[in-house]
Amino acid sequence: MVKAIRGASSTATLVLVVFLSGCAFGTRQPTLIYPPATEPSAIPVVQAAAKPVPKNVQIILNPFSDQRSDKKVVGTVRNGFGMRTADVIPTNSVPDWVMQAMKTELQNSGYVVTTGATGGDSPAGASAVVSGEILNVFCDMYFSYSGQVSLLARASKAGKEVLNKHYAGEGSAGISWAGTAESYAQSLALALASAVKQFVSELDKSLTAP
Repeated sequence: MVKAIRGASSTATLVLVVFLSGCAFGTRQPTLIYPPATEPSAIPVVQAAAKPVPKNVQIILNPFSDQRSDKKVVGTVRNGFGMRTADVIPTNSVPDWVMQAMKTELQNSGYVVTTGATGGDSPAGASAVVSGEILNVFCDMYFSYSGQVSLLARASKAGKEVLNKHYAGEGSAGISWAGTAESYAQSLALALASAVKQFVSELDKSLTAP
């Protein structure tokens, strides 16, 4: 009986390793998304989306500079033995993706957002200027996805810096059965959402502080 159980366990492990190994070759090319895709619910719930309360505050959002050592790759594919076998290379721009996320979350918090071109001081009428750097965007995988995003975000008000801080987020699309491009995109979107929402929450406090 014990031998039978051990044999079944060994067979299941071998099948899993073979399955994962068979899906581990070939570059994945996800299109980075924001916001993260919603997970289907087992029980449908009808609920109106909460509308942001307008703050009548203008934010100038300047481009985030890409400071990653490898600006091409955003993840890795591994086989069933944990060996790196392929890269994850997005079809769209990482800086544009970060800017989209930042603009979305600022607007969700009620701000009026204008996209700038430089890191200059606040123009007339603007309450704050937001800028920063992209430090890390990477999703690893083995038996599950592990997305990580880190940013250095800054905010200035009336020419005075009110925020300059590192923000990091993690996200996972779950078990990595096949290493799909969509799952890499979802994991990174969840990680980015975590980092950006932390920043926006602290920005709210900084701009309302006396």
